[in-house]
Formats: sequence, C-alpha cells, structure tokens
Amino acid sequence: MGDLYHNSFKRVCFPGAIYYIVIKTKNNYSYFREPIFCDLFIENLKICKVLKGFKLYAFSVIYDHVNLMIEPSNEFNISQVVKSLKRNIARNINIVMGYTNGYHSQPVGHTILCGLRGMGSAFKYMILGLPILNYDELYIWKFDVQHYIELFNQKFKNGTPYPKFKWQRKFYDHYIRFHSNHLRREKDWDYHYDYTVYNHLKHGLPENWQYTSLNYPELIDYLDF
Repeated sequence: MGDLYHNSFKRVCFPGAIYYIVIKTKNNYSYFREPIFCDLFIENLKICKVLKGFKLYAFSVIYDHVNLMIEPSNEFNISQVVKSLKRNIARNINIVMGYTNGYHSQPVGHTILCGLRGMGSAFKYMILGLPILNYDELYIWKFDVQHYIELFNQKFKNGTPYPKFKWQRKFYDHYIRFHSNHLRREKDWDYHYDYTVYNHLKHGLPENWQYTSLNYPELIDYLDF
C-alpha cells in the first residue's frame, strides 16, 4: 500500500481506521508552555469529540505540538476533525489573549459559542423539544471563555507576551496497522500509544506532566483487541 505517512494533500482514509496525528504550531512556537492554553485545548478537544463523533484513544499536549490517536466517525474524516479542532482552539486562544481572528469572534466578555455552523437551527430544535439530528446541530454547546480571559488578564496585567496563535497549515498522520499475526498485530498500536502518552518525557518535561490522556480517563475510549 506504500508509505502510510501523508501530507495534507494526500490523505488515506479507511472506515474504522485509527490514526496517529501530530499538529504543530506555526514556526514551532511554544504556545503550550502556557498552562491556560493547554487547558483551553482540553476544553475544545472535549467539545470537538462530541461534535465530530470520533473515538479518542490517546493524546498529549507538548509545548509546540499535540499528539492524538483517534478513530474518525463515518461522517467526518481526519481532515475535517483536525480542521475543526485547529480552527476553534486558535480562535478561543486568540480571544483570551485579546486578539481577534476571522472565525466569528465575539467581543471579550461574551460567552463564546463553538463557532461552527447551524446554531439557529439547533436553537429551534431545542425550543421545540425535537431531537438534534446530527453533529452540525450540536453547536448550541456553549464554550464560556470568560473564565480563561480573567485568568489570563490576572496573570498578564500588562498585556499578552505571546504573538497571535497560529497552527502550521499541514498536519502529520499515520494509519495504525493491525497485522493478522497476533504476535505482531499490536506492535504499531503499542508503539504509537506509548509514544503519545509519554511524549512529555521525550521532550524533557516533568514526569507528572498534566497534559497527557493518562490524566483524563473520562475523555478516553478503550480499544478491545
């Protein structure tokens, strides 16, 4: 099947496939050295997981990148998941810092919605007591960023020391292979799982690093081999 590592222009998508994904900040800037931004990432990851319906097996947040192991739903592929995650995290972090961007930013102090389409339709379903029909109509889930704005302003009283948050345009993905030989079938999974959840050790971060999925069991799906 050839090389299973792909750039953003040559994605290989399989129904039921599990992917290891790396998303890096622009110019490898260490935005996630700031705990407030790490917490914002976790909050947005929770929302994206529901909105896009993917299974999440592992993740870690490192200073200049994040690692994910996900199984996309049949409705949204990995490119759609990553695009949504990147867009909403960048928007919310920039709002916290006092920047604005092009994704329907609301003024500082307002409750921030997920910033995705379908909000009006979702409110109609809620008011009428009708079931929400698909993930595009779950955008009524509010993300209240005011708490993080207040924390950030208390910490940085003279204004943000960080440039406007940006991701690298591309992301890195690897299709996790499961071999028919039971002695080998878990090898690819085990390597990428351990690499993800312990990635902070590779980068010289503390052993008790908070932002690994080992500390968020409520967010994680479990694979039954």
